[in-house]
Amino acid sequence: MYKLFTDKAELFECDIKIEGASLSNSKARLVVETNDYSLMFNGSINSSGKCKIPIKKLKGLIDENLKGNIRLEVIAEDTYFTPWESEFEIEASKKVTVEVKSQSNKKVIKENKIEVSNVNQEVSKKDIDHVTNIMKLLVRENINLNNLHLKKNRVNKIVATYTKHKPLNESYKKQVIKGVLKSLYKK
Repeated sequence: MYKLFTDKAELFECDIKIEGASLSNSKARLVVETNDYSLMFNGSINSSGKCKIPIKKLKGLIDENLKGNIRLEVIAEDTYFTPWESEFEIEASKKVTVEVKSQSNKKVIKENKIEVSNVNQEVSKKDIDHVTNIMKLLVRENINLNNLHLKKNRVNKIVATYTKHKPLNESYKKQVIKGVLKSLYKK
């Protein structure tokens, strides 16, 4: 049985002897047939009769573990020959197998907590506006100090989107974030 691979290109090679016809006017092709469809790969025959047919990666064309028939077709001048035929199967050249040897029944408990304490810094009126706007967005998303560690990616997106529309410089951003943390701590 001939093996074809989904994840690597191959080169089908064979020696061909033709009597009564010219090798230079001959063509070779490989036909891969399943019950549903056929694929054809064209190749070449050199002057010494070496036949080479490149087979591309079949991933996306044929499913793994599929079987069918493969045949070599040679057209010498105006005559058609099928000098070789075989069954084939499709495999992946690289496989990963995992066998789990044991599993622990102990539950791993991991707690992520964020503690904020004694945040004292003067906050300007402009900072308060930004803090208020961001807090409104956080409240709308039901984000509070207790679930902040779970929703940190969402918080990052909210702040990034807000600062995209209302740009803040880095030091100013830090003041606004401290103001937001202070507001969350109070709730």
